Amino acid sequence: MSEAPEWLRELAEGSLEGVREVGKERLEVTSGRLVACDPLVFLSGADPFAREVPAGRHEVRVGQLDGDNAYAIVRFGKGKIARWEVARCPGEEDVEGWPGYGVDSGTGCFTDYAVVERFRADEEALSARVAAKLSADGVDATDALSYHEAHERAREELGGADPLDALVTDLGRHPIASVVLPGGELVAFKAGAGDGVYASFWGLSARQKVLALVTDFGLLADAPAPADEDDGEDDEDEASPDDELEALEAELGGELGLARELGDLGRLDALAAALGLGAEPEPEEQQGPSPLFLQARDLVKGWVRAEKIELEPDTNLDAFAEALLEKLVSLSGQRRPGAHIAEWLLDRPEVADVYATDEDFDADLVR
Repeated sequence: MSEAPEWLRELAEGSLEGVREVGKERLEVTSGRLVACDPLVFLSGADPFAREVPAGRHEVRVGQLDGDNAYAIVRFGKGKIARWEVARCPGEEDVEGWPGYGVDSGTGCFTDYAVVERFRADEEALSARVAAKLSADGVDATDALSYHEAHERAREELGGADPLDALVTDLGRHPIASVVLPGGELVAFKAGAGDGVYASFWGLSARQKVLALVTDFGLLADAPAPADEDDGEDDEDEASPDDELEALEAELGGELGLARELGDLGRLDALAAALGLGAEPEPEEQQGPSPLFLQARDLVKGWVRAEKIELEPDTNLDAFAEALLEKLVSLSGQRRPGAHIAEWLLDRPEVADVYATDEDFDADLVR
């Protein structure tokens, strides 16, 4: 895989057609550590990029294609971008391909890591106050639905209005918006392709100076050719790996495509399941549930047996497993999905209670 999509070269050269940059916000960076994430869902758990950026106030804009945000860019200085490289967080050095951040609210952002640290600390303090209030009020923690409702009421009472709520309103009218939070500023924008996992790329000068950071929202995506690709004339009769995968995907009714999307959720071992590795192939005439669904259902059964979750007595296990599989797909690329899965489980009517920690779910889901 190349270091960046081809369209970024055109952006650097000023030859990218069909896209115009609109909106303009200023982002103040104080720590030199920049964060890109979904601010409405994942702000408290976001990590900064490993490469540091200059402190100061920097311009943020979005590039629109047919009215949708194709990318967001923050510029750190003038100069010619000589090359692009994928932006990685600490711990992602050995991740193959283009690691990115998950979007579950259709929204992305840039902010200083100081904002994340303050937001996380405030959330932890608020959670402690809420827990103390619920305990003092005698709320029954074994009644999951009532406890959740009381929890939300207590959060609103003790925490006041959420400043991030203003982003939802502002982004309904503008392609880009900013909000001042304790710790600094946050600039947000709609992800053009909606929910998904989106990579960011550093624009560097010939002397490796950071000139820009771009988040690619998938509307201009191109598939880079493998480094060792030849002209294809010497092996006409030999099927390529891509051809074989496409044939398998057709046979599996699209399950291989889902397996690719699941990315790092190694517990499901999606690709191996879709390809049937380690098992005797079934006769073609046999039809049944997809391998990914079976793995998701086994995961739920394992959580119940290990008393990590408790399901309501009338739960339809198959329907619940399908919903879990969809959630896991949406978390593709998340290095620590446990917290998101725990929150999702608590919101599900089929789940009576959750006993496992975020770390327990991480251990189950991440390779």
